[in-house]
Amino acid sequence: MIIGAGGTGMPIIQYLSKRGHILTVIEKDEKRCKYVSDHSDAAIFQGNGTDPEIWKSVEADKMDALIMLTNDDETNMKACEIAKKRFGIPFVITRIREPENKAKSKEVGADIIICPAEEIRGLFLNALEGPTEETLCEYTAEKFKVLMVIVPPDGVLIGKSIDQLGNLDNCRISAVLRNGAFVFPTESFVFKGEDRVVLMGSIEAVEKVAEELRSVIIT
Repeated sequence: MIIGAGGTGMPIIQYLSKRGHILTVIEKDEKRCKYVSDHSDAAIFQGNGTDPEIWKSVEADKMDALIMLTNDDETNMKACEIAKKRFGIPFVITRIREPENKAKSKEVGADIIICPAEEIRGLFLNALEGPTEETLCEYTAEKFKVLMVIVPPDGVLIGKSIDQLGNLDNCRISAVLRNGAFVFPTESFVFKGEDRVVLMGSIEAVEKVAEELRSVIIT
């Protein structure tokens, strides 16, 4: 079941429909309902995604998954709660516009929470950081980050081993990509220029180690 058939919802509906999934869509806008009907193979119900009568009509207790895609966080969170507590839908994905609503969404039953604002923030920061660093994953609530750093050709750590790095408390080097392959490095692993080093741990510790890995020899 998908609630919300706007700019994000419609491509998802079409994608799943083309792959033979049985879809039920709830959308309050009449024109969007007609568009969904004309461009996908889905059962369409016009109305509010938090209306208990609509949930009964669509036989929500038989649904395998729910995707919440309205533009209103309160509506999305209320629907998550209905899905889990009233109808026992096993897998619930929701979009949240405000990052501060992620914790509440989890409490009311969302299994996967997607916050476009955080995703866009990550893309812009990666672009700003340039080709030498890329954030692969970041969970702000848990203060956890996975970052890939490229050791520069004139880096100060070239020829040095992991055990010569600074403080690695709350940070681990999980992998190093080199010459089209990857290794799980030990403390004796020696860095070379252009190594792509994957760090994981607390945001503060990861960023501190990344700065050390990016450091270059000043001539």
